[in-house]
Amino acid sequence: MPGPAYVHNTEAIQSVRTALASFAHQVDEGLTEIAAESRRMLDWLEHDRPRYWKNQLRVAWDMVEQAKKDLNRCLMYPVADERPSCTEQRAALKKAQAHFQYCEQKAERLKNWCREVRHELFEYEGRISQLKTCGEIDVPKAMAALGRLMARIDEYHRLGSPTAIPRLDIQAVMTGADEPTVAGPAEEKPQPE
Repeated sequence: MPGPAYVHNTEAIQSVRTALASFAHQVDEGLTEIAAESRRMLDWLEHDRPRYWKNQLRVAWDMVEQAKKDLNRCLMYPVADERPSCTEQRAALKKAQAHFQYCEQKAERLKNWCREVRHELFEYEGRISQLKTCGEIDVPKAMAALGRLMARIDEYHRLGSPTAIPRLDIQAVMTGADEPTVAGPAEEKPQPE
């Protein structure tokens, strides 16, 4: 167990305390921003994209139906007693059918993506729970302990003689013990003659 420590300057302690506060703030802001972006992305995937692909499927189906009508109309009117080839209409029908299949595939993939993204977000929430705990609980505890430590150091500096350097039991102060022990003044070093 570490023994008493000699503390001459509290600037480093204050710097650590300030850095902890900045860390907690940045973690909170970052996690809030990520959560907002995740909600927007999930909303886009679960609401916007299904409406879009449902509409695209309807339009693609209408194109298939129109291409079928155009092909039937072409086949119904022979030219010079010969059955027309209707090449353009056949190509248009194939193209419309291919587009409809493409839209169906996209709509199906979207369902899979929604499930996968929900799963990954659930996993992410589990992974960041320790970071949230650190920012919300551990950092404030550490800052409070450092605040107590600085208050005790200031108190001991006010009580000590100008030639004595107070020694603190840092372990007791950091754990929040009621009255940390103070060792006697440090021995004065002999001055070279």
